[in-house]
Amino acid sequence: MNRTVSFGHKVHVLRGVETYGYQVAHYLLQEEELALDAAKAALLELSSNDDFFAEESSLQRARLCRAVIRHALLLKQKCLRREHSIIS
Repeated sequence: MNRTVSFGHKVHVLRGVETYGYQVAHYLLQEEELALDAAKAALLELSSNDDFFAEESSLQRARLCRAVIRHALLLKQKCLRREHSIIS
């Protein structure tokens, strides 16, 4: 679908799902700062996909959940690698 979505609509939709994204990230990471970073990264990723804004809210939440999980795992992996390199 090639459609242009207004900035205002994107902001409205993203604000509607940002709390859910943070909740998923915080549940997984149990760290506020990492959860914020994971949620922000997922929202930023989705903001560039105009198809996301045409989906039903349940599909948006599912797509957001997958993106948050992916970013949360990447951030945790970076943290663990950093900790491991400090210990070694």
